[in-house]
Amino acid sequence: MTYDPRLSGSVLTVGVVSSELPERVNSSGSSLNRTDPVRVDVDGLLQKVDVSVEAQVLSCLGLAKNSVGNLASVGILTQGRLEDVTISGTFGDQMFISKTGGLTHIKPNIGVNGFVAGDFVVSVGIAVKNQTNPLLTDLIVNIRLVGQL
Repeated sequence: MTYDPRLSGSVLTVGVVSSELPERVNSSGSSLNRTDPVRVDVDGLLQKVDVSVEAQVLSCLGLAKNSVGNLASVGILTQGRLEDVTISGTFGDQMFISKTGGLTHIKPNIGVNGFVAGDFVVSVGIAVKNQTNPLLTDLIVNIRLVGQL
């Protein structure tokens, strides 16, 4: 990297490669919230992820890009930056799939927030400042299975 005095004062934007899947139908029987971790069922439709079911954890695709009702279509972000999200926690917090299928910044452990022995711990990303408005929160999505309780 070289220094160019003509660019002093400009903002360096740090990019993250994003991967998205085409929209799929929410067949969970209820609404999906933006940032809900989702998987595809045997019919190719979206469902929430249940951390107590290994097959569901292993088939986690990504996060819903928008809030939608049952039987509505929604895009899925598999990796990259999901901008302007409302999540618990603060900048730098690792986010996990919660026992209820949403997100939590509290690392799952036996006896904490409904987690029991046998449940799986899945990290979905890190909370960061928005690049254009530091008052907003973005989520850098990088889904990985941490282990089993």
